[in-house]
Amino acid sequence: MTVKDVYDAIDSFAPFESQSEWDNAGILLGDPNREVTKAIVALDVTEYEIEAAKKAGAQLIISHHPAIFHPVKSVLACSVAYASISSGLSVISAHTNLDKAPGGVNDSLCEALGLTYSKVPLPAAYGFLNICTVDGQMSTAEFAKLVSDRLSAAVSYSKGAETVHKIGVCSGAGAEFAEEARLLGCDAFLTGDASYHNFVDCVSLGISLFAAGHFETENIIVPALIKKLTEIFSEADFIPSERRSPIITVV
Repeated sequence: MTVKDVYDAIDSFAPFESQSEWDNAGILLGDPNREVTKAIVALDVTEYEIEAAKKAGAQLIISHHPAIFHPVKSVLACSVAYASISSGLSVISAHTNLDKAPGGVNDSLCEALGLTYSKVPLPAAYGFLNICTVDGQMSTAEFAKLVSDRLSAAVSYSKGAETVHKIGVCSGAGAEFAEEARLLGCDAFLTGDASYHNFVDCVSLGISLFAAGHFETENIIVPALIKKLTEIFSEADFIPSERRSPIITVV
């Protein structure tokens, strides 16, 4: 298989044309025609993934977050782009197209929580929103504990409602969609990142906000993506990155 073959496979279940207009997903580095026998699958492309690829003899890194996001005017030796190319590595990044795809990041997050869920169709929240439900009612503290246990995450939350039943879910940085979730009847909203003002605003809206970490709410796509790609390319070796979140929380 080639880099382009892997790109085409991802495109079949998470079409790159569905990425947000501000995004930069696709084959971002390397040679589309390069033969691939091994690939590292990761949330990010960092020095860790590059060294892991070299050690494993891999030719490709498949990441969720784009290896190149903002326009660049130079590529220097200290950059990920330089290190990847000089190591003979190609990079495919599947970002917002994979966030909202069936079986993608947001769906994988809901499945990791073990909750019944449905996708909210476009145009609501640009396709990034899922709605989960719990059986009966949970207290906000009980739901925070469930999320923490299922994701091995430190969870911050504000109590906009006493109980939790219907939860809007957007992995990564999705706090902007909390109000939309409230309008859809949700009493809680779960995402990765949230600011102080997001928590304050959600209390005012009467919706509880839970933030479980950007890494923790998105890295769950790695095993799901490996499973999909292994089913398509049984002869190739897709290796998960073992890098953990760079954020250290002291409690």
